[in-house]
Amino acid sequence: MSVEAPVRCAVVGTKNIAGKHIPVLQALPESTIVALCDIDAQAVSTAAHQFGVDKTFTSVESLQAWGEYDAVYVLVSVLAVADIAELFLRAGTPTFIEKPPGLYTVDTERLAAVANETGTIATVGLNRRFYSNTMAGRDALLETGEVVSVTVHADEDVGPKWDDPRFPPEVAARWVYANSIHALDLIRYFGGDIAKVSSVQRKIGLPVPDSFSAIIDFESGAIGRAIADHFAQRGGHRYQVRTATATLTSGHTLEDSCTLTRRNREPVQFSLTGLDRRLKPGFPGESKAFLHAVQTGNPVEFPSPTLVDAVKTMQMLDAITGANEWSPKSNPVSQQPS
Repeated sequence: MSVEAPVRCAVVGTKNIAGKHIPVLQALPESTIVALCDIDAQAVSTAAHQFGVDKTFTSVESLQAWGEYDAVYVLVSVLAVADIAELFLRAGTPTFIEKPPGLYTVDTERLAAVANETGTIATVGLNRRFYSNTMAGRDALLETGEVVSVTVHADEDVGPKWDDPRFPPEVAARWVYANSIHALDLIRYFGGDIAKVSSVQRKIGLPVPDSFSAIIDFESGAIGRAIADHFAQRGGHRYQVRTATATLTSGHTLEDSCTLTRRNREPVQFSLTGLDRRLKPGFPGESKAFLHAVQTGNPVEFPSPTLVDAVKTMQMLDAITGANEWSPKSNPVSQQPS
């Protein structure tokens, strides 16, 4: 398609995170939303009225039969995302998949295989890679040399998720994959491919392991550290990345300014810029990259996570959490905390 032509996007799933993606797509000149789809007729009607989209569907089958779109955003629930995304990948439709691309690594591996088989453009919504503050900080850090260490905290208070009817126990139990993946994926964003993960897990306050600590050997020779305490009442996602001569440190939250420090120099701060300041941070950048790939027909490029890249992050999470032992897909966790 012409580089100048806006990508006609269909959005599947109109609740929750869709309310953040849709304003971004409407703000970008590279896109136009031509249809919304949701099995919940009231939800899709409400979203259509709110965002001024005329065409609506209540099934993927009817949307695909219509077919007047160039790309699709799959923004459905964690438990449904892999199956819905697969339908579009098999049809050869460029597909943006909200994280995680399946609650289990085997689901992501299946999607990657289908995308490879069909040659379909696909990317995963790991939007922290596209935070404008983090991207600028990373660029400045790399000017000082190669990364030698990466430390990421993905601490959260997950207990309330077990009591929230919006989250099935299976999702609450695998919260590292459902949400902490955002922070932990930054380990690979900064450090690259991984050679080895050594991890320990503990069960502190939940019926499944909820404290994870890992040492990571990168193929580059750098070292990584991953910490995720899921009983942390005052948790947070944050990172610290070092070269031999400089350190990049995130703020208390990833949205806050990050700071580059070097010996005998003034610290340099990097804040959110552009559309990240008024829309969901990272969403504009990740969508621009995906839409550019659709317009040109080229694969998405770093930092956009391909499905193969997402598989590597999911495998890293498997190693950090040991979840293949305590929560395999063949026997998902179903118990509630006492």
